[in-house]
Amino acid sequence: MEKTPLALRLGEFVAALSLEDLPPSVVDKAKALVNHAVTVGLAGAPAERSQAARRAVLEHERLGVRRVGAGQGATLWVDGSRVTRPGAAFAGAVAVAVNNQCDSYRMLTHPGVLIVPAGLATAEGQGRTGRELLTALVAGYEVQCRCARDFIPSTPAHGFRASPVYGILGCAATTAKLLGLDARGIGNAIALAASFAGSLIEGQRVGARDADFAEAQAARSGMWAASLAAQGFQGAPTALEGAGGFYYAFTGSSAGELTYTFTGPPKADLDDIVRDLGRRWEVLHVKFKVYPTPGFNQPVVWLASEMVARHKLVADEIERVTLEMNYLETLYPSPRFPRPPAADGSGFGRTAYMLAYTLIAGDYPVLERNVEDPRDAGAAAGADLAARVAALQRRVEILGVVGRDCFAPRLTIALRDGRRLTGEYDGHELMWDFRRDAEVLRRFVPGLPIAPDQYDRLVAAVAGLDKAASVDEVVALTLPK
Repeated sequence: MEKTPLALRLGEFVAALSLEDLPPSVVDKAKALVNHAVTVGLAGAPAERSQAARRAVLEHERLGVRRVGAGQGATLWVDGSRVTRPGAAFAGAVAVAVNNQCDSYRMLTHPGVLIVPAGLATAEGQGRTGRELLTALVAGYEVQCRCARDFIPSTPAHGFRASPVYGILGCAATTAKLLGLDARGIGNAIALAASFAGSLIEGQRVGARDADFAEAQAARSGMWAASLAAQGFQGAPTALEGAGGFYYAFTGSSAGELTYTFTGPPKADLDDIVRDLGRRWEVLHVKFKVYPTPGFNQPVVWLASEMVARHKLVADEIERVTLEMNYLETLYPSPRFPRPPAADGSGFGRTAYMLAYTLIAGDYPVLERNVEDPRDAGAAAGADLAARVAALQRRVEILGVVGRDCFAPRLTIALRDGRRLTGEYDGHELMWDFRRDAEVLRRFVPGLPIAPDQYDRLVAAVAGLDKAASVDEVVALTLPK
């Protein structure tokens, strides 16, 4: 018996999904994803690239008078101008991505950069309820995460950035759901998005910052895929698993043969993409980033900060530090295309720097700019602190371990008095619920373009989305008063 193509199976799942189908933990997680993306998007709004994205959108896609609500276009966060829906999603996605503080699924994909801005823009323009938005977001996250899960490390090995490559699929699914497409239409949206996918890792390899715009552009393309499907255009039913399809293009095999894996054998089962739909929720495995640094550094900073507090560590008493991580986390963006180390030995993400800074200061500032490039100066600090960080950084050894899960560092600190302190994560620590993420996000309040009391109202509005008649209040509360 011939199998139903993957895009159509996913379309059937997305079309049938309702909020009543979602466990309370999944609804709670969906709210957390919205709250996180909007908060870090507001924090990233003043960045040079975020401002450039807004200017470009306003130059080419401005619409009508300023307002919030259903009708033509959508609202630019912070700015308040009315622009096209893809334009609003593009500008929002750049702001979410620019400081590397978005969400993360299996290290190399960041669904919230694309799916949340596109979902909010579409829901606002269509006049959808908060319930409909949350349902569509979960649908999009499930499509992206399931399509990406086992295949993520193989995609950079073929020269592509995994996040926009897989994110376009989730973005198309969310948009199509909010447009009210049926199962066939949503399947076509996903298939068209698969054909529109792409994004190179060469910029990350050589130190360019084109990645700040890659997910945003993929969000636009995903929204267009859904819009074209709504007009009756069809994609190839086997766009994902076909002999010349998505997986062949972006992993080198249409049969699940993998180049790299985080753990386990280099083989994936494509049937697992649609197995247990509606029973196994990949969205619950999405992690949150708050520090302005790549995802693999996030648990390193958290673990180091916890060890400093637990053991009352004094950095001057540290003899040496050993950090064990998943081997792919030490070879970013890909073992096949590594970035040459800087003069001080730093590679992409500056892991040793982030670790040394945290061990000395006890934490890392969330409102600092992204310092992933070894050529960046790092967090603002006086000369004394900078010198101490540089000295300790030289005593940090980083080991890439095959078989260790991603986001699961093991840290061993040898003290001058002979003691050894050890701490480790198992990879699940940053999978927060709404309450925990909202608590952590309070650290961003001093750097937001809206007042603290308005931010409190924004968080409350997100928490009440399942009862909201529209998303207008959430959108309006992104605008400084």
